[in-house]
Amino acid sequence: MEVYREILPESYLLILADDIPPTPDQEDSLDRALRRAARSGKSSVWVDCSQLQHLPPDAAELLTYYHRKLTSHGMSLVLCHLTDTVRTELQHLTSAPLPIVSTLLDAERYCHRPQARRFAS
Repeated sequence: MEVYREILPESYLLILADDIPPTPDQEDSLDRALRRAARSGKSSVWVDCSQLQHLPPDAAELLTYYHRKLTSHGMSLVLCHLTDTVRTELQHLTSAPLPIVSTLLDAERYCHRPQARRFAS
């Protein structure tokens, strides 16, 4: 999987894309990108999955881990633009629900909501 990064004024955007064929140096690219995002000082990390056709099992584990880690530090991790296939794979691969929204605009709205109301809707 390839990971593209974009630093926005209040958030850190990661765009995930299928890598065909996968290369060995990209095996831990998501972990490195999430680690940088966590240290960026931004209040939220948005993960755009619009270019992703399948979610590798290790990616689901990493997203869950970083969601918990960022939440414990008062930050948000939100996924958006998931295809039905990726959404289904994510649900099968993780036990904890991850925040999923339709668009980047929805991600921004989600991250500006009070912490207590985020999982209520």
